[in-house]
Amino acid sequence: MPPITKRRFPFRFEKNGRVGKIYKLGNGTFKTYFRFAGEGISNTHASFESAYKHLEGEFSKLDGDRENTLSLNVLNSPVRVYSELEQLVLRNGATLREAVTFFLAHHKNKRFEPRNVTECAEIFVEHQRRNNISPSQIKTLEKHFRRFNEEFGTRKIHEITALEITNWLISRRDAKKAKLWSAKTRTSVRGSLVSLSLFARDTLKAVPDVGKTEFQKVRPPKKDEQGEVEIYTPGEMEKLLLAALENDIDLIPALILGGFQGLRPAEFHAEGAKRRPVTWEALIWSDKILHVRGQKVRSKANRDIPLHTATRIWLKPFRGQKGEIWNYKQSHSKKFIALRTKAQVRSIYDGLRHSYASYRIRHLKGNLPQLAQEMGNSPKEIINSYKRNVTDAQADAWYSLKPPPDYAEKIKLALALP
Repeated sequence: MPPITKRRFPFRFEKNGRVGKIYKLGNGTFKTYFRFAGEGISNTHASFESAYKHLEGEFSKLDGDRENTLSLNVLNSPVRVYSELEQLVLRNGATLREAVTFFLAHHKNKRFEPRNVTECAEIFVEHQRRNNISPSQIKTLEKHFRRFNEEFGTRKIHEITALEITNWLISRRDAKKAKLWSAKTRTSVRGSLVSLSLFARDTLKAVPDVGKTEFQKVRPPKKDEQGEVEIYTPGEMEKLLLAALENDIDLIPALILGGFQGLRPAEFHAEGAKRRPVTWEALIWSDKILHVRGQKVRSKANRDIPLHTATRIWLKPFRGQKGEIWNYKQSHSKKFIALRTKAQVRSIYDGLRHSYASYRIRHLKGNLPQLAQEMGNSPKEIINSYKRNVTDAQADAWYSLKPPPDYAEKIKLALALP
């Protein structure tokens, strides 16, 4: 017991890491106080000596209890509970301290509001629409989510596992051809689902913010083996042009700019794209170039493509036209499908642009950087855009296609030119 001269109140009493205090009251009595199991325990005593002995005795009894001696700090629950909690988090690769730290850091501002997939998808699409995302992108999101909703629409989005998503992606089949989805399709759908899960986590708080979402954990599929690029033959291109002359003159500039200049379809019709479509003013006849602005690849914002002889011949009757080249109500894809049917020409994905790359590389004597510049892409990407076994003779035949004798007259009549 300390000497009377060294007593200052409240007097601090310590034993084996436990702390209590002795207060001197105004009526000459003394009060003891300490905390145990989350609660404050106090008693009143007639003398300081009595109060001191009380704390000493209480702490000795607590230290005599095996569970309480395992910790120098007072616990709110039995030691067994803490031991079970620690084992639980250890099985998941963390410590009890890490789990508590993480909870304190995230709990306050990371509320969690479970929602089902359909609800999250509808809100996300509407959010994208109001952010001026292009109609084509909105249509793609809706298509992807509609397929996913068929199986998971009523499920809470945070309950769906990466394994379930993976199994779903690899088992999907094309509705028309009944073939399993290609790696490209699975990659595209996975991308939409990942965007949905991030929106659900960060904006809707429908997924706990604990790192990667289950959708992000799904591994992207490996690319399918690249098959040989398909292109149109000079004969097929001639059939398409003649069919357009007889049935749909609107498509002639589209065929020419795609097949003889290598434009992407969206560059001249701009359906669903943010960029403006190519205008007639982009054809600079005096310099014999086609000036393309606002491309898909930001690092190649503008490009000049030589106006090839075939282009100048076929578009000469259109010279003097102004404004957007494509300004028709019916979509380009529908008109092109109808044209191929009338011309009895097969369907080839991006066939005109790939044909341009395949025949043009022969005239460029394999100059890949020059072809990449003309097509507005990187040489690495262009490698996958042309057919390897095209001959010089085939390339010459492609660029030698000429309109029939009455071609100019028919164009003038169609355009109501004097």
